[in-house]
Amino acid sequence: MNYIFSIFLFLMVGCSSQAGNIPSDTIDFEEVSHFSYNLTSGNYLILDTQDKIDAVYKIIHSKTQGNRLAPIPTLDAGETYLIFRPVLKNGNDVEIKEIALKNNILYINVEDFNNPQIEKSSRVTPNVLVKVLKKITPKKIIINYQNNSK
Repeated sequence: MNYIFSIFLFLMVGCSSQAGNIPSDTIDFEEVSHFSYNLTSGNYLILDTQDKIDAVYKIIHSKTQGNRLAPIPTLDAGETYLIFRPVLKNGNDVEIKEIALKNNILYINVEDFNNPQIEKSSRVTPNVLVKVLKKITPKKIIINYQNNSK
């Protein structure tokens, strides 16, 4: 009986360690776009004012070919925009699975995948623009990577 309990305990601990280090205080978000060029010199940028959004879209518009420019979003009081640059591990892009905020730390749970719209051999780190549906001012961002089980 003790042997069965030990196996059960081991399996429970193993499963919880694979769940990721993201807290359960999730935040709603919308992925706006992924860009193959730099929008920030750092690993992330919080766009919490309209001036910052306008400056980023000035870069986007300067790199856009053709006559159609992406519309510049208007920052509402209850939201924040965020740009982050994840490290690619096994794919050519990432998909955001979950975003959470706890103790002024923003946790972003991502999964690598091969985006068919990007050349498969491309390993250019994307700049991901996200609209967080909450006003936030995190002091730190942690990106957690999930294994791609597809």
